[in-house]
Amino acid sequence: MFEALFGVSRDLLARGELVLMSDWPPALLLLLLLTSALALGLVLARQRGALAPLQLLVIGALQLGMLGVVLILLWQPGLRTQQLRSGDNVVAVMLDSSASMSFGVADSTRMARAQPLLTEQLTPALSAEHRVQRYLFAEQARPVEDFATLPAPGEQTRIGESLLQVLRQARTTPLAAVILVSDGADNALTGLADRFAEIADFGVPIHAIGMGREEIPEDLELLDVNLPDRALPGTTLAARVAVRHDGGGAARIKVYDGDRILAAQVLPLAAGSNTTTAYVDFPVPEAGHHDLVFTLDRQPGEVNQRNNTRSRALEVPEDRYRLLYLEGEPRWEYKFLRRALEEDPSVELVSVLRVSPNKFYRQGIQDPAELAAGFPADRAELFGYDGLIIGSIEAARFSPEQQAMLRDFVGERGGSLLMLAGLNGLGAGGWGNSALDEVLPARLSADAGDYRRQQVKASLTPLGRASSLLKLSEDAQENERLWRELPAVADYQTIGPLRPAAVSLLDVERGGRRVPLLVTQPYGRGHSYILASGGTWRWQMSMPLEDLSHETFWRQLARGLVANSPDQFRLSAEVRGEQVALVAELRDQDYRAMSDVAVTAVVTSGDSEALTVVLQPTDRPGVLAGEFAPGDAGVLFIEALARRGESTVASARLSLRYDAPTEDFGVRQNRALLTALATETGGAYWTAENLDGLLTAIRHSAAGVTEEDIRPLWSAPVFFLLLLCLKSAEWLARRRWRTI
Repeated sequence: MFEALFGVSRDLLARGELVLMSDWPPALLLLLLLTSALALGLVLARQRGALAPLQLLVIGALQLGMLGVVLILLWQPGLRTQQLRSGDNVVAVMLDSSASMSFGVADSTRMARAQPLLTEQLTPALSAEHRVQRYLFAEQARPVEDFATLPAPGEQTRIGESLLQVLRQARTTPLAAVILVSDGADNALTGLADRFAEIADFGVPIHAIGMGREEIPEDLELLDVNLPDRALPGTTLAARVAVRHDGGGAARIKVYDGDRILAAQVLPLAAGSNTTTAYVDFPVPEAGHHDLVFTLDRQPGEVNQRNNTRSRALEVPEDRYRLLYLEGEPRWEYKFLRRALEEDPSVELVSVLRVSPNKFYRQGIQDPAELAAGFPADRAELFGYDGLIIGSIEAARFSPEQQAMLRDFVGERGGSLLMLAGLNGLGAGGWGNSALDEVLPARLSADAGDYRRQQVKASLTPLGRASSLLKLSEDAQENERLWRELPAVADYQTIGPLRPAAVSLLDVERGGRRVPLLVTQPYGRGHSYILASGGTWRWQMSMPLEDLSHETFWRQLARGLVANSPDQFRLSAEVRGEQVALVAELRDQDYRAMSDVAVTAVVTSGDSEALTVVLQPTDRPGVLAGEFAPGDAGVLFIEALARRGESTVASARLSLRYDAPTEDFGVRQNRALLTALATETGGAYWTAENLDGLLTAIRHSAAGVTEEDIRPLWSAPVFFLLLLCLKSAEWLARRRWRTI
């Protein structure tokens, strides 16, 4: 409709410049317009008695508009555009030949639709005006004579690298435009979005033709699985999974360790979202290296099941972690806490109980000299523990230097600290005025730190329901039931307002309102906790002998305190596309950065040859980094050695699951990425069903060899319709006002 009225397309009108084709000067047109306005004013002034001023103004405006249109037409308006000179320019047509273009069944694959679109429709039309260069691309672009014969589908899609390859090769040719036919499933190491600026610098518009469906309701995709790289045996681990879906319903996910099923859980899929994130709880298997498999059950009609599975490596160490418990008075909580942890194979509880002002009862020590003074003698001894519990003991019992050591245990060592309520604990013990104040997740106050021997019922918060620390059962509903049936704790202590980063995992009800019982926050490299009760022992005393809720609670909590405690030599790895990034962080016994060491890592995988990676120092003290390409997919075993000169200082081991980028994931058309690419380069996004305007857009490309083209607009029907409307409006107005 627009082109029928104006004689040109809307896109062409936006690209072009309006000009007057007549040889008469534009100043004369302006003079005539002013003269016409003056003459009409004089003529209408003589009719002041017959018409009101507003009526005269309306009629004058309509007559002046009509005269103005006629005068403009006499000056012959036109549209000046730059267009490609026929036969002198090159248009590159790039067809995605990766495996994702074969998605579908038989003749309905994306490639089956793209081939005839190019060979029968697009390239013949382009060849009539331009020289066409054809390319196939997957991992890289390569020129071809035609698109009739295709190679085997490529294993990866690297749109950015392939585009840059074509653009660089065409530097010496008049490349006017690039037509990219793809589903946008880019899985290169350097993503396409990171290459936008570099591609746009060539000044060549990219016209993207999107292939494939943007939504596939019958397909589920396991986007990601996130879990720690290590965990303690016997604990419950929560893996965060993300599922891509295009409809509501439910999906069943299973966790395998070899042939053994660790967990099976149904995930509700919200209809209003295309991504669902949830936590899947499973019991941590025995010590050793485990290659865990997470898989979604097949949906009815689902064709591509390879994107339903992800694998992750989990290391379950055999070492026992050491947890130090400092208690200021003999009480039931101390007794039952020790009893709950004494048989734990992963946590070794070392306790110091003050039985008189200068006398301490030590349990779990490894030699008679350990904790002889009731508190670690220096940073190295304190930092040798992985977690710390402080019970009902005054802050004044610790010197300023010892308080600073406790603070650094969390902030610099990266250990976890748990503070327990008591007559001399928390705010009542003066901890709100100690060096630990900023570490704790609540603002303690001596005035508000009242300790009451009043029974209160603990209940899970929403965050507590998702926390692996509070899993009395792997089943969510059963876990809720078990917590509801637990007896009340024997006491409670007020802790004050929570800090901004703190969260509550357990609440109690006091005075008709819910107040926090178990709270936590990150601090520095570690975490701090407050359990505002010293009376969980009632869970053991008031429940049947065979009930293990109390033991389970304390074992889960104790393991949570020590599980993420960093070693002196901390080795981590992250998969980044086709590369694996290694980071080593080294600290001495006082957990101060070691900057005078060299680190070498040896990577082994299956039957592949060992790969040696030399890590280089970074701008962070004590941190070295390196990168390597693993090659084959599978579990990688990484052993790193830190040396000072010829002496080995420390060693660390790590296992990692590496899966090379694959076309099985991201099978939906990535329209957003293709649109962004086209917009960034001055092109446009098109669908295979609607290519109207593509040839015109290419014809008026700003790149390549261009020539000026002026199209007359004076004969456009819109001007004659405008004249008719103006004259008709004047006639109708005069009839209404009875002046004709």
